[in-house]
Amino acid sequence: MKQFGCFRLDDKNACLWRDAQMLPLTPKPFALLRYLVEHPQQLITHDELLDALWPETFVQPQVLRTYILELRRLLGDDRDEPRYIQTVQRRGYRFLAEVHDAPTSNLPGRGKQVFGREAELATLRHCLECASRGERQIIFLAGDAGIGKTALVEAFCAEARLNESVQIGWGQSVEGFAGKEPFYAIREALGLLASGEQGEMRSALKRFIADATGKQPLLSEFCETIEGLTQKNPVILVLEDLHWADASTLDLISALARRKTKAKFLLLATCSPTGMITAESPRQLKQDLLTRKLATRIDLGPLDKEAAGKCVKRALGSENLPKGLTSFLHQHSEGNPLFLESALEHLQQQKLLSTDCGELRLTVPLAELRLGVPDGIAGMIELQLERLSRDERRLLEASAVAGTVFPAWATAAALDISVAEVEEQCEALARGSRLIANAGQDELPDGARSSFYVFCHSFYREALYNGASASLRARCHLRIAERLRELFAGREADVALELAAHYEAAGVPAP
Repeated sequence: MKQFGCFRLDDKNACLWRDAQMLPLTPKPFALLRYLVEHPQQLITHDELLDALWPETFVQPQVLRTYILELRRLLGDDRDEPRYIQTVQRRGYRFLAEVHDAPTSNLPGRGKQVFGREAELATLRHCLECASRGERQIIFLAGDAGIGKTALVEAFCAEARLNESVQIGWGQSVEGFAGKEPFYAIREALGLLASGEQGEMRSALKRFIADATGKQPLLSEFCETIEGLTQKNPVILVLEDLHWADASTLDLISALARRKTKAKFLLLATCSPTGMITAESPRQLKQDLLTRKLATRIDLGPLDKEAAGKCVKRALGSENLPKGLTSFLHQHSEGNPLFLESALEHLQQQKLLSTDCGELRLTVPLAELRLGVPDGIAGMIELQLERLSRDERRLLEASAVAGTVFPAWATAAALDISVAEVEEQCEALARGSRLIANAGQDELPDGARSSFYVFCHSFYREALYNGASASLRARCHLRIAERLRELFAGREADVALELAAHYEAAGVPAP
């Protein structure tokens, strides 16, 4: 086990500890961190990392950036003033901290506690009990980015590990990688299981994985291999990001669910609602298995205020919080655990929270706090926005000018296109991007009806607004103001404040 700062990298259990807390870390980010920790103070190039993590497989270097962002968030590291991972521009990364060998004793038995997920954990425990009786289980855990899917799976698996007979394999699908290597996530999970097996089963697993690399194995071969692991002890297979999985992996899940033989087997697949909706094969697979009662779906929603408060107290290590802080953070994060954590870190980095004689205090009045888009999630949001086409991003930037809740007519006016065209594009984005949602319809003063939409989080709207050029923002504000005057001709007083705000943002005096 390697130690750096307050962290311990536990290679045996493939996890990261911060003091007594197990941090959620999936296989590839763990492997990336392990490689960096094993080569401290050395420049590790992009090519070296890609060769080490994906040997003999072509993967876009962009994947490394995604994982580095995740690691920095977990380590509380700052890209501009790093303590752990330094970016060497256009070349690679360097691990800065001193690394020491650490004893493996006295590690806690449970993972990081999750709050507000008691019902979901109870469902997972029940499914594991059924699997232990030979009733195979397929579970889809769906939720938006940052909602805590990985943290919940980590907590569940940490509990399952207390039963030494339970075996856990973990694989992750990679964006843009589907089809390049069939069964990629399954092979990764089986490889992790092989490392924990002994004797003949270990040899058989490694031989199967090696034999399967250069060919397209039959589904029956994979099913029999996985079921063979379950003859004595229960097996949990975790497959993350199913929405990026290849068709072969989806076919295998379908085959495993339909087989009638007893197997002490639980497959837990995480996915985004977007992927389950827009990707035809995952959508059909999920719906078919649920309809036939061959699978369970768990939808992970936002945290309530009470759970958010517990998260804040744990993060700050205090039961006594400044008045109104929990409500402020819950409101701005909208119950998304990642956004909540990032918002809290932002307050600390900006020194808006201080400790006075052991008591936490805000350094400015609560009403004056301004978050913006916290650094901890800015990168994640930008990665989501990079998946948009140029026209989609332009549409959303114009919509962001109109507000967090925006009418289609305002976006149409901002871009000088038809309302019907805006509504068509917004409906497509609402189905596929999870950035906006339909908020209903309203009747305009001229009797026409216009759809309204809402950004799924105010951070998305703010990132898009700030990312748009100043000239685009000014032009959109002015066009929306002019259209607003047309709609409310003779009744301008009803929208006077809104008109004034748009003209001011456009940088022109109101008529």
